[in-house]
Amino acid sequence: MWNKIIHIGGWSGGVALLFVLLGASVSSSNRSQLVDVEVHIDFGEGNYFIDQEEVEEVVSDLGYIEDSTLMVDIVPSRIEHVLENNPFIKYAEVYENLNGILSVEVNVRQPILRIFNSNGRSIYLDDQGRFMPLSRKYSSRTPIANGFINSDFTKYIGASIFELPDSLNTPDVLVMADLFKIVQTCRKDKFWKAQFNQFYVNEESEIEIIPRVGDHIILVGNANDIDKKLNKLQKFYEKGLNKTGWNEYKTINLKYASQVVCTKS
Repeated sequence: MWNKIIHIGGWSGGVALLFVLLGASVSSSNRSQLVDVEVHIDFGEGNYFIDQEEVEEVVSDLGYIEDSTLMVDIVPSRIEHVLENNPFIKYAEVYENLNGILSVEVNVRQPILRIFNSNGRSIYLDDQGRFMPLSRKYSSRTPIANGFINSDFTKYIGASIFELPDSLNTPDVLVMADLFKIVQTCRKDKFWKAQFNQFYVNEESEIEIIPRVGDHIILVGNANDIDKKLNKLQKFYEKGLNKTGWNEYKTINLKYASQVVCTKS
């Protein structure tokens, strides 16, 4: 009986001691100074819109200085908020380590298309369907979209194409949604991703694709059934153009459900 009581008492005392030591460790950590800021940036497909120095500058501008600031005084959510206000940053995560290290992880936005309006003003569209500004530091190698696009989307940086105001030109808004879906679909296939580098919006607000290889225009119209349209095009490439030559046709029309309509050069 006494052995059992002593055993339980000893175990309880050990747990209590563990919590005391843990508390002392956390308290000591809170009183320790910021030793270093470690920055990790995920550039995705190599989009170098920001660098480590810019991220470190955000931290220091908030008053968090190495060998001066106490770890307990750092508010990670405040740093995250400022970083995520940067139009080139998708999200940021900031956390403290027990050894006085502040870790900052940043994920950069990934543009998939550069859109030029009829006045020559341009803006990026990212893989989340949000508008991004151009950068003086880095130019992303994305496909372009141009033609009869009248709206100035540079006023809507950070906005989603699915949440644009009704005051905008309706055809342009619909075209943006179609372009996004078409480009995202093409990006999933290595061949289409390499083959398509320009998307043109004609006077009827229909989308035409200008390929890298072949002297022809591919008329898709809109994003409806885009997978089926591209499947038809692939079969036409394999069974048609491989026999006639890639410059035989001026236009390849994919708008019709059961056929491919071509116009000769």
